[in-house]
Amino acid sequence: MKKRTLPIVMLGCFSLLSVDVAAQELQESYIKWSNSSSYKLPAAISTWKNKKQITEDDNFFISRVKPKKRFRNEATQVRLNLKEGDDKRLIAWLPFNDPNKNALPDGVFDSEVFSMWQYVNVWGDWTAPLGRIPAALLDVAHKNGVSISSVASIPNAYLNGDWYNYLRDLKNTNVQDAADYLYYYGQDGLGYNSEYWEYSNITKDVRDFHIKVTDIMRTRNSIYENIWYDGTDDNGHIRFDQGLGSHNEKNFGTAEHPCYSLFFNYNWTNSGLLERSVKKAKEMQRDPLYLYAGINMQGGEPKFQNWTHLKNYPISIGLWGAHQKNMFWESRNEKGSNPETQQRTYMLRTERWFTGGTRNPANTPEVINTLNYSADNYSFPGMSSFMTAKSTLSWNLQEEPFITYFNLGNGKFFNWKGERKNDRPWYNVGVQDYLPTWRWWFAHELLGRTNIPMGELDAEFIWNDAYVGGSCMRVYGTTSDEYLHLFKTSYELKQGDVITVRYKLVGGKAKANLVLTTNGNESQAVNEAHYALVTTEQNADETEWTERKFTVNADLAGKSLALIALHFTDTKDLNLYLGEISIVRGSAATPVKPSIKNAKLLAFGKLGVDGKIIFNMQNSKSEGEPCYNSDVNTSLFKLYAKQGDGEPILMGITTSWAGMYYSIPVDFTKNSFNLRLGVSAVSLDMKTESEIVWSDELTPPQYVYDDGIQIDKNVIKPNESFKLSYVDPRHTTGTWTIYDADHNKVYSGTGTVVDVTGLPKTGVYSLELNGEVHDGATTSTQTRTFAGYIQITPEAIGALPQINSLTANGQEQTINVNTGDMIQMAYTGRHANGQLSRGIETKEKGIAFKATDAGLTNNKSAWSLAFWVKYNSIVDGSNQFVDMRDQFTSWPQNNWGCFWSTYDGKGKTLQFTIRNANSGGDEHKQNWQVDFTPGVWTHVVIAMESNGTGVRERIYINGKQATPTNWELGSIKGTGLSTVYQNTTAWWPNAYMLLGIGRHGCAALNGVVDDVKFFDRTLTESEVEKVMTTSDLSDAPKASWNFETDATADNYFISNGQDMSVKLARVEIKAGENEGQGTLANTVPDYQAGCPFVSGTAYTVTTVPVWKAPKGALTETSGSDMQGQSKVSYTSAGDYAVTLTLTNSYGSDSRTFQVIKVTSATGIHQAENAEIRTYTVDRDIFVEFADAGKYGVQVYTAQGLQVANAAHDVVTGTKVHVHVTVAGVYLLRIVKDGKTVRTVKLICK
Repeated sequence: MKKRTLPIVMLGCFSLLSVDVAAQELQESYIKWSNSSSYKLPAAISTWKNKKQITEDDNFFISRVKPKKRFRNEATQVRLNLKEGDDKRLIAWLPFNDPNKNALPDGVFDSEVFSMWQYVNVWGDWTAPLGRIPAALLDVAHKNGVSISSVASIPNAYLNGDWYNYLRDLKNTNVQDAADYLYYYGQDGLGYNSEYWEYSNITKDVRDFHIKVTDIMRTRNSIYENIWYDGTDDNGHIRFDQGLGSHNEKNFGTAEHPCYSLFFNYNWTNSGLLERSVKKAKEMQRDPLYLYAGINMQGGEPKFQNWTHLKNYPISIGLWGAHQKNMFWESRNEKGSNPETQQRTYMLRTERWFTGGTRNPANTPEVINTLNYSADNYSFPGMSSFMTAKSTLSWNLQEEPFITYFNLGNGKFFNWKGERKNDRPWYNVGVQDYLPTWRWWFAHELLGRTNIPMGELDAEFIWNDAYVGGSCMRVYGTTSDEYLHLFKTSYELKQGDVITVRYKLVGGKAKANLVLTTNGNESQAVNEAHYALVTTEQNADETEWTERKFTVNADLAGKSLALIALHFTDTKDLNLYLGEISIVRGSAATPVKPSIKNAKLLAFGKLGVDGKIIFNMQNSKSEGEPCYNSDVNTSLFKLYAKQGDGEPILMGITTSWAGMYYSIPVDFTKNSFNLRLGVSAVSLDMKTESEIVWSDELTPPQYVYDDGIQIDKNVIKPNESFKLSYVDPRHTTGTWTIYDADHNKVYSGTGTVVDVTGLPKTGVYSLELNGEVHDGATTSTQTRTFAGYIQITPEAIGALPQINSLTANGQEQTINVNTGDMIQMAYTGRHANGQLSRGIETKEKGIAFKATDAGLTNNKSAWSLAFWVKYNSIVDGSNQFVDMRDQFTSWPQNNWGCFWSTYDGKGKTLQFTIRNANSGGDEHKQNWQVDFTPGVWTHVVIAMESNGTGVRERIYINGKQATPTNWELGSIKGTGLSTVYQNTTAWWPNAYMLLGIGRHGCAALNGVVDDVKFFDRTLTESEVEKVMTTSDLSDAPKASWNFETDATADNYFISNGQDMSVKLARVEIKAGENEGQGTLANTVPDYQAGCPFVSGTAYTVTTVPVWKAPKGALTETSGSDMQGQSKVSYTSAGDYAVTLTLTNSYGSDSRTFQVIKVTSATGIHQAENAEIRTYTVDRDIFVEFADAGKYGVQVYTAQGLQVANAAHDVVTGTKVHVHVTVAGVYLLRIVKDGKTVRTVKLICK
């Protein structure tokens, strides 16, 4: 299993135009895997035997979830013909997440949350050292009845040295100690990538050791399973691709004493191998389903007759690929680099692989021989064609309730019971909830397996809302009658059990019922009308979660619940969020409080403080015996932090007896930054929690400054003001100087933030910043230049929308109306519409034209490539820029090509590499100092010079040659511009000139490209300046594409240069079945606003108004950039708000009208007639109370982070004042007697 990988990793967009904005995330020093870099399992067992821990961070590696048992009920299977003896198993022998982090808790939202556990029996964590697995992965797998093991990746060589010693020490380890160790940490087996050979009988000795350990573990853990890669046979010799026979039957073991399950190498499709293996297993009285036919996902093996051959035999499936990242995770950027887009893409890749190309197990494609794993893998039959979806939802509800919030285990924020607690990104796969058994079984009939709907309703997970955690489930679409099957269960229900469904109707209309069926009558809904959830009369309201509770009565009491489903009828344009489904019996005991062992603060920066806490729970277990959360009446733990005497902030949750904190918010206006970390234990029914236990006050480590800068507007007009600032609020002042294109100083100011009143002329301006620059512990004063950072654009191309006024019935603040009254909403705005040049957004798909079409026949020619580019985002690491390669040739040439260039987003360096020959040789590398800034248009020229025998490049940025820093050619090195040329013979006739298409280890271009020109000559400096400032064809390009004319039917852009036969397209790589191989496929161009300095009118900037009126009905909506209107009415009394957002290609502006007070015909107002007036003055919020009483005043940021919470005992006329430190949009919530009486959005300027 030795294949090279092809990762492409991306990051997302910035909210401001920012430079050098860093995230806080898991560092190597945060959690200790071991106390030695030479960790080995035998030594770990010995250490644990003596000390009952490996490191002080052991609690991050101890599972606290007892493995659940799976059950069968053929009546609720999708495929009724899959009997137990034919129901295949699956091993995912795959790395988890990124190799340096694995499944440890992190501060990065875009982390792996695998969720298709229902089709997995064993996950072999390929990048976890043997016998050491993060508890988060163990916990989520155990909830789903999945075995987790680690893998010893033994090299394909003669066994000697370290690996021989390792296995020797392992076979000499005390068997009982080894079994106790695995049991204590919650590990479910050991895996061996065994492709070695040896002559010392050590294979036999290790096998005997494992048989004895397995005999002990099978009495403790029903899912315990060891895995052996079937390369090394019983006698320690290499024997691949022979199936099960006399050569490896001892490794397989007997029915009474099993040793390993066998993972067959990939050449198992030869005639008779599987048939002989099944026969041999049955002769041994062992289940042949514990033989796994290997699938090499990276290398595309076996290439022929894989699935069609395997479906005929009761032999299971083993997935491998690759060494560092699994193939689902590695290339998840195929649809874009935004973190949420990557998460959605990863979800699609896994759903299509495991469920099938339709994402509906009842309607999977025909079984064919393909190994594609892309997000658009529509033709793949899916693992559901070979196995049933497994479920563990069958335990005694008296011992533990069933609760799911559809939380995947990551988020861009953290919610608890529908309230935003913090806006920090987080990751902990261990807290992933029980998720739907089928993804997604829609049918026109209950348990329908034919006449399956297509293109009506659909479902997915989303990360823009959550009831608990950072995600929820969404159902959307239109249908007249459709079922969505959610959970396969086997719960014995009792009178009084409470079933809760919590949802949010965000849009559309529907009638939806909860459907429950029982064992023996699985296809018959029990009294469906009683379990109504959504009615067609219900108005959409994206602000509130609706709760529906049902108490089990005689209809269900004493019966076994077999199925939970939803039934939708009369549904149109539905947008429904699911936040909870639970079944709870009685009240669970409140857990005792945890006891803190250790708490530390680990890092301190502008985003806040990182920390960790380790704790224990009082229990009656013997030392060395596992203690699960259920043993201490606990579902999970809440992690808190607080600064001084401030309010506690709920930072997240964990199932482990240890927690990580990332970016704890810090109030920089306070004198002390000291923090306390806290933890509480939450009851099994999620209703109560223990007292919060707090650490001592902790002092943060040394502050790490961020020298990044930002500008507050992405489109600026002549004489329009804007602000420049450091992204770090604690940064020292700097001197900001702006220069025009002729290097005339047009502005200078000093501060951490400077206000520029406006620049009169359109054009590109450079910024020089003189101030402190931090490099670790070193601080120096430097002058940094940001070329083209400020761009003043013409009025004609449009502008960022701006709402000047928003009124209701002609008033700018509170109005009073009756139910049913029609309210006239109106707005005015700035002129924001316009026309400009049209560009192509790459979205990681790149721009390409064939090199030979442009006249190139070798790699020694003189040529130039010019284009405008605007990055949406840039990763800190390697970003692919321009290269020329043949994607369909073999690895690694398909990754390198004739030349390639890579931009280092952190070091601001563009490295251009020219290959020597197809077979390799010394590479010519030239480094250039280049500063690309997200959101800023930059003109680039690559001019290739030829001296007749070799070539070298020159890079021009915004009309000027970039600064060459250093170069090398083999052993020859120098500074500045290279003095030698590369005498290259590298050439592939099918090579393409590629702009921004990713390759191994390099992120693809996420941005917009405009005005691409190719020249069959080397441009001079004066020609470069002309190309930048001229959009016509007077510069005589051989080929030119300005995207003003639409692409052809086959998505090509025709050149309007001298050679009109050269065609360019936005392309993507369609993966082949060999490593790194693929074809370039044209994609439909995504047109976006082009460069404002290029002539053109093909792109129209149109401003669109979007109104939101929760619980209100909007009609007669119209409007433009400068004015518009809508009407709204309400059917029930209460206080309401209406929000207007004006949106165009450049961005958006929002404003909320507060408050519309609606009174019913009876004159009774739902806010208890509480007259409360709210208003702002700069960053001060004022609340005036007309009625006396005890009120709570709470203030939240637009992201839901609470910044103020105070109780007030007021008398009539009292005015409460709240000061916020940062301008922005805030939510003010006023509570009286435990009820919210007013919720108001406010803007503090």
